[in-house]
Amino acid sequence: AAWILLLIPICWAHNRAWRILHPNQSPSLYSPTVRYGHDAVVLGEYMVSTHGYFYNHPKHKPDWRDDTWIYSFTEGWFRKVHLSSTENPKASFYPTSVAYGGKIYMFGGDHMIGDGSRGHTFGLGSDEVWELTIDPTSSFPFRGALLSAFSYARGNNVSISTDSILKVTGSWRRAHAGKLAMPSIAPKARACHATAVMDGKMYVAQGFNRSDLWAFDLEKLFWTMVHGDTIKGPGSRFSHQMVAHNGRLWIYGGNIWGVKDKARSDLWSLDPTNELEWRFEGDGKGKDEAAWPAVRAHHVAVYEPGNAKGEGAGLYTTAGLRCPNGPCKCREDTWRYDFDSGTWVELKADNPPTPRYSHSMVLHEDTLYVFGGESMKPYMYHNEIKALAVTEFGFGRKSIRDDL
Repeated sequence: AAWILLLIPICWAHNRAWRILHPNQSPSLYSPTVRYGHDAVVLGEYMVSTHGYFYNHPKHKPDWRDDTWIYSFTEGWFRKVHLSSTENPKASFYPTSVAYGGKIYMFGGDHMIGDGSRGHTFGLGSDEVWELTIDPTSSFPFRGALLSAFSYARGNNVSISTDSILKVTGSWRRAHAGKLAMPSIAPKARACHATAVMDGKMYVAQGFNRSDLWAFDLEKLFWTMVHGDTIKGPGSRFSHQMVAHNGRLWIYGGNIWGVKDKARSDLWSLDPTNELEWRFEGDGKGKDEAAWPAVRAHHVAVYEPGNAKGEGAGLYTTAGLRCPNGPCKCREDTWRYDFDSGTWVELKADNPPTPRYSHSMVLHEDTLYVFGGESMKPYMYHNEIKALAVTEFGFGRKSIRDDL
């Protein structure tokens, strides 16, 4: 019996590995283009990803994306959302999106001009809020298996239309026109900002040289400024991440505007209904590298709510980029911050995603899903999906009892 007990931790560790659910491949009916600077959210049993950018080498020009794709967690298929709306948001880079009330709300992002040859020069940002409604997909017997078979057939140069099995439709509408709205109380245009949903509001924090905080009422569709630009707290920051927990907004990492070695690994929090100043929650200075993640920007972070009592809540972050005075370096590590103890732990697993930045990540049913991004190789782009079960590390709702 003793040798069986010795094998348990070995088997436990063996299962700690990222799984490839959708490999890197050429774009098709079953796969979006490679991209980074996009965003993704969970909508029911689906991951919805929209917009983004990549440099199209065969065409020798930047490719700014305005398409939206939906991935089924349960059936494992990717499909483009066919839009019935006549007016849609422009192709953009680094917008943010949130899910609320069965819809998706997207704010900001940097637009292309002309044919997109402007490349990475930022400045023509959006101040609009767009609302996306995706029509329910009808059930179909053995749909997942059929789509997998058709995907295999396409890989062998057999063309088969799958629209009769699954055609996803949706529509955009402008929920707020920014400075053109009447009255025109709205945040200034921006990209590389951070967004989180709490109490029926979409909070938008910072972005490039901005240091303000705004709240968009998702029911009544109007903006309120929580605080203006300030040198206190996170300051002018971009390519950071924000989540909401227990009535507070939490910001982690990102770049500081106007400094050379600008990446940070600090953590800040704010109660937007009762406070005007951010509270410093800590950083990695003076700590062992195993106790706090390294500095980074262009990473992603997602929130884990814990049990019904709010116990066991956490923040997951993965990958990202640091550009000191030397060459930029992408990261591949994944960490979890525990809100109860205020401590970090690294989730070490086999077969991690290639070091990357400006990717997306969502958490669904105790599993992390990473999609897209760019690796500094250079111009190594991704459209794969990799997944990691956090229950293998003792986290997730399935690992936390409500009756404790």
